[in-house]
Amino acid sequence: MTNTNSPLLNPRELHALYFHQEYDKLSEKLIAVLSHFENKTYLEIDPGIQYLFNSITKNFLYFFTQVDYKVSERYGLRFMQLNATISNLVAVSDFKTTDAYLELLKYQPDNLLKFLALYSARNTVKVDRSEFFAANSQLASLWYSHYFDIFSYGLVNKESYQNLREHLQYTDRRLTDFYNFSALYFGATYIDGDRDRDLKLKINQSIKKGGFCTTTNIQNTPNPKKIAIITQLWYARHSVYLADFVDSLKDDYELTLVCPQGTNEIFDMSDFKEIKYIDCEAVPLNIDSININDFVMVYYPDVGMTPSSIILANLRLAPIQVCGVGHSVSTFGSEIDYYISGADVEISSGAEANYSERLVVLPGLGITNKYPNYKLRNKNKKSVSKNKKSREPVIINCSWLSHKINYPMVEILKEIVTSSKRNILFMIFGGGGEALVRNNGFLPFARDLEAILGKDCFELIPGKPYEEYMASMEAGDMCIESYHFGGCNIVADTLYLRKPIVTFEGDRWYNRIGSQMRRSIGLSELIATNRSEYIELTLKLIHDDQYRFSIQEKLQHTDLSSTIFNSENKKYFKKAVNFLIENHSQLKSENSRKPILIK
Repeated sequence: MTNTNSPLLNPRELHALYFHQEYDKLSEKLIAVLSHFENKTYLEIDPGIQYLFNSITKNFLYFFTQVDYKVSERYGLRFMQLNATISNLVAVSDFKTTDAYLELLKYQPDNLLKFLALYSARNTVKVDRSEFFAANSQLASLWYSHYFDIFSYGLVNKESYQNLREHLQYTDRRLTDFYNFSALYFGATYIDGDRDRDLKLKINQSIKKGGFCTTTNIQNTPNPKKIAIITQLWYARHSVYLADFVDSLKDDYELTLVCPQGTNEIFDMSDFKEIKYIDCEAVPLNIDSININDFVMVYYPDVGMTPSSIILANLRLAPIQVCGVGHSVSTFGSEIDYYISGADVEISSGAEANYSERLVVLPGLGITNKYPNYKLRNKNKKSVSKNKKSREPVIINCSWLSHKINYPMVEILKEIVTSSKRNILFMIFGGGGEALVRNNGFLPFARDLEAILGKDCFELIPGKPYEEYMASMEAGDMCIESYHFGGCNIVADTLYLRKPIVTFEGDRWYNRIGSQMRRSIGLSELIATNRSEYIELTLKLIHDDQYRFSIQEKLQHTDLSSTIFNSENKKYFKKAVNFLIENHSQLKSENSRKPILIK
């Protein structure tokens, strides 16, 4: 049945507004309906919902592409912001894309705004982007930014994957302003980890020009014992919560947590002498609470995860500014001086090429993993999978988050299914939050997966509460890692659950950490370094029950507490901080890119 709360476009009403040339009111009606789909996510579809999507799409595209329907600028900018929502709405309908309507618009006068609102990464129509910038650089810049909005669920689609990578490479001297910049900054690495540097550099340059913050006139009188930790994500179950590192500093330094207002109940504030609040929702960002400070160092656990972290990383709040692997990719051109990582994970020769900051490498992994707050249900049942019937599907956990799932990776899954002699069920944990539900992206994402894999060999699971998520993972037989952006927490969770996992090793921290964690416990046999090895190792685990059980037995007897979940390495983080504070002036004068090794 159609959801009674879902809006419908009344064709008679729309025709009346169009006939009487009440174009602003017509725009308001269309935007109201599109805004519903921007904010409400449909997780299932039935004939009624399918009719709804078809009806909305048919009426919207009909009126929107009428040659005499004029869209005033204030409504045109909103239509542009709805680019991804329009693309998703059309993708779920039987129209699939706006290609045919773009062809109509090509020959209309004054068509730029309409064309850009309908032109998304899903289209097969190709237009030279420079034509847009030549016609109106401001509109083209707005469109350029919102074209990326689809990245968090669109990389699984072949057309979108290729178009987004092409879009990322596009350069234009007239592209100087960026909108929804945090999505661009964060998403660039998932689109193409070899080409994210240039876009992030341009965004950093744009932020430094000013206007994103209430002031850039920072007054700093450094106290060698004062360190600030700036984050919006300092709670126990978040991946950036490197509490052991911060805890190592509290006896020798006065620590200040800089965080959003209203976070007292969920944030861990136990290590901090002082709390400073900033209004992270304010535009421009209000930093009055830290504009005058005495920090000798600022540590950012998660630059790139939130808009405020990107803005603040482009300010000089303290003489020494450091970030780490909470978000495991370089800022590429901010005001961060040092990037703290792990010697065991970084490639020993040439790793500095992956960072604009000077690399500081700690012994070990460069992180301390938190012990999962989950009670194993099968802790005392050895090789529980031995009791399963061989005709049942092998359940493969793919806890990848939707923005880590790209077309080449799904093609690998397809080859695994095609080559397997046994039935397979991929449990795809697409993640919660905004990643999979932004702009109503869930259904298009699910349909794109089904188009490649078929509908019977995967289950797409939206975000679950932690306890349910871990229980679902424990019910699986094995796990495989995503690529090119791999996993850290997912590998730690999988090892804790004593499940075999195939990792896919690359040349960056974010696709090497999982494999190195396996090496640290003496289980390197399931590390792949190319596509063929990855498929071969996965099929071996699928077909050879005894081999899979033997890996599980090894994990049952592996001491994870002294390896994966060992917090002793936090002392090296403190040693690194001490070294940087004591030697920053000299290090700065060296003007060197050589990594700093902490021993």
